[in-house]
Amino acid sequence: MLGSFRARLLAGFGIVIVLTLFLSASAFILLLRQQQTESAQQRIGILVEPITTEAQRMQLLGWSRPAISASLEQIATYYDIRILMLDPTDRVIVDTESQHEAIGLTLDIPESELAEIDGRMEPFQSVRMQMNGDDLYFFTLAVNASAAPWPEVPGDSQLVLAVPAADVNSAWAALLPRLSIAGAGAGIVAVLFAFLFAARITTPVREMTRASQAMARGDLDQRIRGEGDDEIGRLAAAFNQMSTQVARSNRVMRELIANVSHELKTPLTSIQGFGQAMVDGLATKPEDYTEMSGVIVGETERIRVLVDDLLYLSQLESGTLQLSLDDVDLDAIVGDAAARFRFQADEAEVNLRLALDGASVRADGRRLEQVLANLVDNAIRFAPVGSEVLVRTYELGADVVLEVHNGGQPIPVESLPSVFDRFYQVDSARAETRHSGLGLSIVQELVQAHGGSVSVQSSRDAGTTFTARLPLAGPPVHDRPLRP
Repeated sequence: MLGSFRARLLAGFGIVIVLTLFLSASAFILLLRQQQTESAQQRIGILVEPITTEAQRMQLLGWSRPAISASLEQIATYYDIRILMLDPTDRVIVDTESQHEAIGLTLDIPESELAEIDGRMEPFQSVRMQMNGDDLYFFTLAVNASAAPWPEVPGDSQLVLAVPAADVNSAWAALLPRLSIAGAGAGIVAVLFAFLFAARITTPVREMTRASQAMARGDLDQRIRGEGDDEIGRLAAAFNQMSTQVARSNRVMRELIANVSHELKTPLTSIQGFGQAMVDGLATKPEDYTEMSGVIVGETERIRVLVDDLLYLSQLESGTLQLSLDDVDLDAIVGDAAARFRFQADEAEVNLRLALDGASVRADGRRLEQVLANLVDNAIRFAPVGSEVLVRTYELGADVVLEVHNGGQPIPVESLPSVFDRFYQVDSARAETRHSGLGLSIVQELVQAHGGSVSVQSSRDAGTTFTARLPLAGPPVHDRPLRP
């Protein structure tokens, strides 16, 4: 498909390959054109000396001019060149080219000394001249370059080889077929590698498209293969992370709906049952009305607490809850909270003890009170009768640490990662109806909103300890949920 990403990528690769081959070939031809011209002159120039020697031999043997001309024509045909013989006045007396015969013309070919080219002596000279309207290169022996001296007899002559200038200057064109074959081979190899590279780039993109479409249809459990540490590999890793987060958020949302529905079912059933009893006239005495109304009010309060906690947790998670930061004395907050929980501790027959060695921390004091209240309330509720709940504060580097410990039944190891989840209850049989099951989730969100962290450790010997670490300097600016 032409409009596909792979097609456009391959088209781009193809354009780059064609341009690269064209520019490379052009540069190659420009660089070698002069060298090929010189090589062509060399190939013709090396014939001057042996042909001249042969002509000298024929003259020494007394050959007639027609016989010499016939022999030179055979040599010219064999080497595809034109041979001229000049008399001492530089007039053409023999010409192997019959169509544009130059017999009788005078050629003024300048003489040159032996030249050294690439470390060797060249015994010939070449000059480009016009003759009868033809553009030709003329090759003659350089001065003192004859293999044998011309005979000292009347009629002494000079031999000249002539070649069309176009044949010399276009010698580089002979490279074109080989260059074309090499270019075609290089192009095929380049296209093959381009196809492989394009497939490596587009395959993860196609997988991501397929996975995205599957996620849009509701199948959120999607993974794609991501190899390497390049941009495509990091994109694949980011997609997998996004898919995990979306699947987790969807699972959490479904669990939240199920948990809220479950939590609301019991009080709504009670409200409906007692309300219907009152409507049906089953409450015949004033005290019956009072009892039923009390149950309805209590269940309504339970629903209100649950809804308020859900709204509050939603604000925390969305980052819309505003923190009012100030320098607060953590030990003073702990002391005030302990005073409020003394009655609950005495009622549960639990000793509430403080070990305070904290410091001033930049935080929202009212939110820290909520953190402490949830942790202390939770510790007292699950502490055995006659045991102790210890609230401890101390500094640790750039943080201040708040620990709440009790000696109750340990939390099972498999349950530790889930204690901060919404509505999670380690022992549902011990859960109290007046608690929404969102307290520890709220604690985690509030501590994280302050740039800190919260954790839990539990064992049969050491008991259970919830630990909240808060930075003394307060949350980093980018972590503060300051949007109204």
